[in-house]
Amino acid sequence: MRYSPAGVPIVEAVVHHQDSQLIAGQPRRIECELAVQASGSLAVQLARLTAGAQVMMEGALNRRSVNSRQLILILNRIEKE
Repeated sequence: MRYSPAGVPIVEAVVHHQDSQLIAGQPRRIECELAVQASGSLAVQLARLTAGAQVMMEGALNRRSVNSRQLILILNRIEKE
């Protein structure tokens, strides 16, 4: 956990996503890893999760920085399943 200049807690993590979707009428397994970032109370909540915990996350995809092509999910909600 780090803190912004204003003292807001910020946490970054990597999540592993697994799902199954129908693509062109055929079931397909979807897996990827994605960087996530949480701030404020969500950062505290994310920092308390243990590795392997199953959660539902909601947020907005954005570039990691202005000059980056890497994606990061900025979290708006975390719900433990």
